[in-house]
Amino acid sequence: MTKAAVPLRVAGVSLQPHGGRDPESASDAHASFKICDGRVLVFHRADSPNWFSLWRTVEGQQVQQSLRTPDRAMAAERAANTYLEYEFRVRHGLSVQTATFGHVCGVYLAEEEQEVARTGRRAARLKDIRGRIERYLRPFFGQKAVDTITAGEIARYRDWRRTYWTIGPGSTQAELAYERGGRLVRAPLGNRRRSDGANTLPEDVVLRAIFACAAKHGWINPERIPGIETRKPKDNPRAHFTAEEAEALIDTGSAWVAAGKTDEARALRQLTVDFVELLLATGMRPSEAAKLRWGDVEFFRDANGVKNLRLWVSDDTKTGKREVVALPRGERVVYGMALARIKERRAADKWLFATPEARRVTDFGRLAKRWFAFAGMTTNPRGEARTLYSCRHTYITNALAMGLSTHLVAVNCGTSTAMIDRFYSKITASLNASLLSGRVRRGES
Repeated sequence: MTKAAVPLRVAGVSLQPHGGRDPESASDAHASFKICDGRVLVFHRADSPNWFSLWRTVEGQQVQQSLRTPDRAMAAERAANTYLEYEFRVRHGLSVQTATFGHVCGVYLAEEEQEVARTGRRAARLKDIRGRIERYLRPFFGQKAVDTITAGEIARYRDWRRTYWTIGPGSTQAELAYERGGRLVRAPLGNRRRSDGANTLPEDVVLRAIFACAAKHGWINPERIPGIETRKPKDNPRAHFTAEEAEALIDTGSAWVAAGKTDEARALRQLTVDFVELLLATGMRPSEAAKLRWGDVEFFRDANGVKNLRLWVSDDTKTGKREVVALPRGERVVYGMALARIKERRAADKWLFATPEARRVTDFGRLAKRWFAFAGMTTNPRGEARTLYSCRHTYITNALAMGLSTHLVAVNCGTSTAMIDRFYSKITASLNASLLSGRVRRGES
């Protein structure tokens, strides 16, 4: 049993494998002729006014192509161009089937969408991937054949990406348009969106996945995939609050809430205080805490019979579904939030961080900065700005100072021990100076 012939695609033209029959007889005006030293036959068929070409691949497969023109000279030129490009690709180890980078992007995104639909997970990740492709990768590489992109082209992309927001396409962009809840929302393009591309890891991950997709579909030979060297961000310790600063911040919460001018403002400020306290008590990422529902809140007893608070991070997050055990401070926060809501507002499918009218709140970054300013804690002693992420860094730093292993901290925070060692090793060394110097043994007061 012979294997069914597969259509080839060269120079954007579909080439149908020929069944091995000779071209049908033609009149003298349409007499067949050969080009490329006899390797390509150009002929007419009785069922079409256009010319066709016939040639063999290096594997011996016959390929018949419609040249889509009744003009003899144009047909000869098209047949020669197609065959010579095929020979060039074979000689240089390029894939015979071609696709533009932009086309591969479309196929890759479609496959990712199918995966999200199948598993119901990682929709936020897909949104982030799509944004990087549509804003940076597709505009730069879009019309290039994917198998002709070289390491030099990647380097030129880096230069273009570095100036995207200063003198490039993004220099004139003042706002970000996106869809939320079926509505088109336009928001000022904050500095956090104006990355200079110094950390190439997020885009490199997407770029590698696009090339892998191209290789899977036969649009690039795996050995032709260019090397993509990731630029690692500078490993600076993250800005955090000391234990004393965190307590001092929480102590100002009531005064900051009371300073709100309207009931709505005071309600939003109280939610912000609760949000920050929960981050300090769990080390969760702000994006993870913002997606909590009341059904994700669970109290349980451990092996010692001690009651603890457990929060379930959503599937639709960076790490996927996982459990997070909170410090006692987190329990007090959740109890307080529950007392402030009627039972209907605490149904399993209701958002944990929502207004009394059940409107979900996600813009805690802006509100937290206002609270930090009210408390006089916008920066750490080195002048580095504090953000909501500072709460996560505070939790990790304090947990390590308490003597928890990097493994336990990593599991609870949904990260790796390597990442904790990378960013927090300097901090833990100074916090445990007495232990490291031998002046105090663990367990001694």
